[in-house]
Amino acid sequence: MGTHTIRTSLAGLFMLAALSGCSTDSVTLPDTTNTNAPALPAVSTMKFELDFYGVSAPTLDAQSLTTGAPSDAMLLSASGGDHENWINAYVRAVFIHLSTFDMLEEPIGAFAYAIHSVPREQPDGSYLWTYIFVDQAIEYSVFLFGMPKQDTVEWRMEVSSNDPALLLNHFVWFSGESRHDDTGGYWQFFDPIDQTNGIASARIEWTNGKVEDTLTLTVNGSGYENEGDILTFTDSKTTGSIEYYDASASLTSSIIWHANGTGSLTVPDYNGGATACWDREQRNVACQ
Repeated sequence: MGTHTIRTSLAGLFMLAALSGCSTDSVTLPDTTNTNAPALPAVSTMKFELDFYGVSAPTLDAQSLTTGAPSDAMLLSASGGDHENWINAYVRAVFIHLSTFDMLEEPIGAFAYAIHSVPREQPDGSYLWTYIFVDQAIEYSVFLFGMPKQDTVEWRMEVSSNDPALLLNHFVWFSGESRHDDTGGYWQFFDPIDQTNGIASARIEWTNGKVEDTLTLTVNGSGYENEGDILTFTDSKTTGSIEYYDASASLTSSIIWHANGTGSLTVPDYNGGATACWDREQRNVACQ
């Protein structure tokens, strides 16, 4: 079973679920029983959010979003001129953000749906959040398990489907761990090799610090095209950054922006690989 199959089919699942209010399809509704279930990690532990501290963003066009580099038309626009460094950094940051979310969109979407159900305590002491969507004769079921430990909670999401094009039987989509104090944890994602079993594909390590939050995505699937690549996003009250390590080329790229509007971009295919900077008004400026 290919990755594209599960991603395409489940993308359809979440689109149908969003539209279920105006169809005859049914969604299982949770009861309202209160429980002592462990606190769920935020969706932001899987998907970083871009925040440029209120800086006015340039208008993106389709070509720029597709290629990950600003088009000539974008650079020649009113926001271009002497703002090339900032525009290049912004386009690349948005492209990375969208590309990363596209890769993990379905498991993140499933997690977001499941956490809105009411958990039920299980005989082994774990808690189960369940989301079931029925589209005519096809049923999709998402099971999120949380097992409290002394200092952490162990997480596991399983998905089942009777769709002939997507037969799954409690396939573990991802597993993970979070600390009770919400200071950090990890998620390990899997791609299916049959109805039940999968292989590791990507891992997210996340921390919620007093000064800085960090999310690191590593492609840890053996034999994957981007195996070993690492993407690190950091965010604080004063600085945000994206760092990308290309394992195949042993190259590191970075985008850094500050709350005062300044920032820098260092990538192999721009400015000869040298760091390019911008000032408080996002105009090109010599790096200090």
